[in-house]
Amino acid sequence: MRRALLAAAVALLATTAPLTGYAQVEPRFAKELGSNAPGSGDQVVPHYAGSFILAQTRKDFDELTLPLGKAIGASYYSEPDKKLRYEKTQVVEGRLTRTVYVIPEGRSTLEVMRNYTSELEAKGAKTLFQCGKAECGEEFHKLHAVARALKPEGTAYNRERRDLASNVLDYVDPSADQRLWVAEWKRESGGDVYVSIYVATQTGGSMGNVSSALKGRVLAIVEVLETKAMQQNLAFVSAEQIGGALGKDGRVAIYGIYFDFDKADIKPESDKQLAEMANLLKSNPGLKVFIVGHTDNKGTLAYNTDLSQRRAEAVAKALATKFGIAADRMVARGVGPLSPLAPNDSEDGQAKNRRVELVKQ
Repeated sequence: MRRALLAAAVALLATTAPLTGYAQVEPRFAKELGSNAPGSGDQVVPHYAGSFILAQTRKDFDELTLPLGKAIGASYYSEPDKKLRYEKTQVVEGRLTRTVYVIPEGRSTLEVMRNYTSELEAKGAKTLFQCGKAECGEEFHKLHAVARALKPEGTAYNRERRDLASNVLDYVDPSADQRLWVAEWKRESGGDVYVSIYVATQTGGSMGNVSSALKGRVLAIVEVLETKAMQQNLAFVSAEQIGGALGKDGRVAIYGIYFDFDKADIKPESDKQLAEMANLLKSNPGLKVFIVGHTDNKGTLAYNTDLSQRRAEAVAKALATKFGIAADRMVARGVGPLSPLAPNDSEDGQAKNRRVELVKQ
């Protein structure tokens, strides 16, 4: 009887003892923290070993405000007339990639930052500004981390990943554990690169299971800007040029149709190019075409094939609904990365492979 009671007590302790580490995290959140976001990939700056991309955005041309001084002023919420701001900044323009990484458990912010700085300084990066803990200024994480943490929307990310990314660095002890490093360097291939890396430990919060999943995790916001001239109208192809290419090669690559990162929604600045495609089809009423979506090789084949299919369908729908082209003259197909025009081992090659093609039926 005594042995039976002892066994029961052990069993009870086993079921009620507090769990630690990943055991506290719901499997659906653990899955997202241990896998890369759809369509994401490292851009110029290598990832910390064992880390995963929680969220990422890429813009071919945008601006980035680099903090070159600590946070000064007061929180907007407490004193609106003394809005929190950086002591000094520098604004740069070019191709911008913003990534949120989940660092492996057991790593410190110091270790993570030292790894990044050592790697990039070896490439020639020069420090523009750095700070740590309280020296970054009061409420620096509100000014910097909360504002720059990605809040993804749409269908590319599932609900769990969106919830995690939306709360990623809202709760930080800035006086105990935050670090920032801002640098620039010139690549041998040409062009300046600016990088801002912010690393901090999430302290929890009031978001239930989401906060529990993030609590104690080191997270990094890595922003990379590659300077380049803005390309305007370089990708535009006239109706005459489209017709000539179809007559000669049977297909033509179109780069003037723009989508947001990881989405199939056509941006308004694409209308000029769509109008030229429609003009060609209207002037050749017997012409039928395949509209083929292409991607680079970042992400899985299944994901890229689906994304390219949705983008091709979006183009066909726009030509039909906005420009009056009969739907039965167009067939939309997505082939993802299966028909590249250039190797995907360079950014220029990847950009060349992301396109829509018209193919003569």
